[in-house]
Amino acid sequence: MNSVKKRTAMILAAVLLGVFWMMPAGALSHEALCVLGIFFFSLTMWIGVSIDWPSLITLLLIGFLPSYGFSKAFSGAFGNSTVAFLIFTFMLVYPLSRTNFVRRCTVAFITNRFARRGPWYFISFLFAAVTVLGLFISPSVLFVAFMPFLEDIYQVLELKKGSRTANMMMLGTAFCISLSSGMTPIGHVWPTLVIGTLASAGIDVNQFQYMAMGIPTGIVLVILLILVFRFLYRPDDIRSVDPGKAMALRGSVPAADAREKIILAVMALTVFLWIAPSLVKGILPQFYTAVNAWTSAMPPLFGCILLFLFSTEERQILNFRDAVTKGVMWGSVLMTAAATLIGACLTNADIGISAWLSGVMSPVTAGLSVTMLVLFFSAWTVLETNFSSNIVTTTVVSSVALTVLSSLPQGSVSTAAAVCLVGFGASICNMTPAGQSTINTVAIGSEWTDARSMFVWGGVFAVLAVLVMTFVGYGIGAAVM
Repeated sequence: MNSVKKRTAMILAAVLLGVFWMMPAGALSHEALCVLGIFFFSLTMWIGVSIDWPSLITLLLIGFLPSYGFSKAFSGAFGNSTVAFLIFTFMLVYPLSRTNFVRRCTVAFITNRFARRGPWYFISFLFAAVTVLGLFISPSVLFVAFMPFLEDIYQVLELKKGSRTANMMMLGTAFCISLSSGMTPIGHVWPTLVIGTLASAGIDVNQFQYMAMGIPTGIVLVILLILVFRFLYRPDDIRSVDPGKAMALRGSVPAADAREKIILAVMALTVFLWIAPSLVKGILPQFYTAVNAWTSAMPPLFGCILLFLFSTEERQILNFRDAVTKGVMWGSVLMTAAATLIGACLTNADIGISAWLSGVMSPVTAGLSVTMLVLFFSAWTVLETNFSSNIVTTTVVSSVALTVLSSLPQGSVSTAAAVCLVGFGASICNMTPAGQSTINTVAIGSEWTDARSMFVWGGVFAVLAVLVMTFVGYGIGAAVM
């Protein structure tokens, strides 16, 4: 059945491509129609077939466009800092996922004296733990690594499947891990993609600026999620949870060894190199300009080199073969490369799609205030990402948002903040298995939650996210970008 579905998607994609390729020029040039054909072909293949090898077809087709050619296509896909940043960050974070850091960090959160004050304190610190970890670890990797430990937590708390509290803990864990992937661009695809899309349009947003918007917005959303669980979800067995029992988990995690300490030190240095220039921009503008020219890919590259050089017990901390085969999500990298390039094609003034799209969208957006525009694109992002790939959602909505918002009078809207919110919103994706396949399917398959709970409470979380993005995230983003 799966192969039939894939063949059907391939045939549909080919038909869409052929229709646009053979369509006579009119309001749009033939090349513009070809770009739209490639776009819909890629969208169909990514959703219906796979996100890795179909991306190579996207690059091949773009190579035949007169305005690009293969030289520009390859340099546009791989010869930029966005793709390099993603590859090096995946490699850098990989060895951390092989340590006991996730367990150790979580134990520290849920066994401190404040977490032991009561069940809701415990729940709050549990969600805080996975959110903090998710700021720099891939959501799929973190969730799969965290699941066995969450089972241990259920066991020591004596929670059984079917418990409303256990269901809430699984829902909150899934929501917070997904959310955290939109709060920073460290090892996360969709924030990196919107930063790259903005860069292709000549709008510079660095890692510090994105995190200055993403982290506070995410924190507000986590707090609201806890309030929703407490006052709307209201688990009837929450009083049976004794946080003190979690103290039994303290002895289950060995102390950090030299290997883990080196990895954490290199990670800290990498983050420092990302944010330090922005902190001194007003004081040392020449230093900022010089360091900023290194691009965001330089710090993780430097970090990877350090981990290749360091070794413990005659064992290299970062093994290249393991890193590139197990650490780098090549499907996501290939799709990011193709999505960045197709986004540049869509917004290329010489091709004409941006001008045409602005004309089509102007009747819809002309009467909208800035707040309503941000609400419109935030709602579109969150709705689509729950039923489609996060990267596809980011590519589609960010390209349209960039085109529409750039056509508005200068200074009337912060295009950078609004487009970055697309990368943030793509992480609000827990309503259906299609939204975040690894996390959502594993959560449902564990039987600690179910598809109905994910849909209903994921929907509530989605509505909260749209409101927080519009009325909190945009304001912060406009102030720092």
